[in-house]
Amino acid sequence: MQVINCVPGAIALVFLGVAVGCGDKGRPNQAQEESPLKPIAKFYGEYISQHQGRPPAGEAEFRAFLKDAKVADRLKQEFEITDIDKLLISPRDNKPFVLYYGARSKNIGPGGAPLVGYEQAGLEGKRFVASALGAVAEVDEAEFRKMVPDAK
Repeated sequence: MQVINCVPGAIALVFLGVAVGCGDKGRPNQAQEESPLKPIAKFYGEYISQHQGRPPAGEAEFRAFLKDAKVADRLKQEFEITDIDKLLISPRDNKPFVLYYGARSKNIGPGGAPLVGYEQAGLEGKRFVASALGAVAEVDEAEFRKMVPDAK
């Protein structure tokens, strides 16, 4: 009879453990996952891999790559993106993303890989940054300055 009385308590503890263990820690922030920097970083990395490790020389070259039929189709299929102009502007601060053109960044971004881009102003004192691994992180101004000490 005591076993039966313990079952509801054990079930309650399991549910409590699951509820406590299902917090936001360890899960990617939804805004980070939905940031346009995610596909930008992914395709920037692909550009580099297809061009002997060289990043795009400038924005026009990167835009042309993104507008290539195969790349544009993948952007649409994987990310539902059809407007390249809109993709390159942060919806949070309505300014173009700062991307590294001409030479690889010496600054280290999320995941320990070179930084490929970031928001100019961000939102509420935080900016999204992205690395060549495609990792996106939202960082406060202090962390941003550590990652990008030469930012204006």
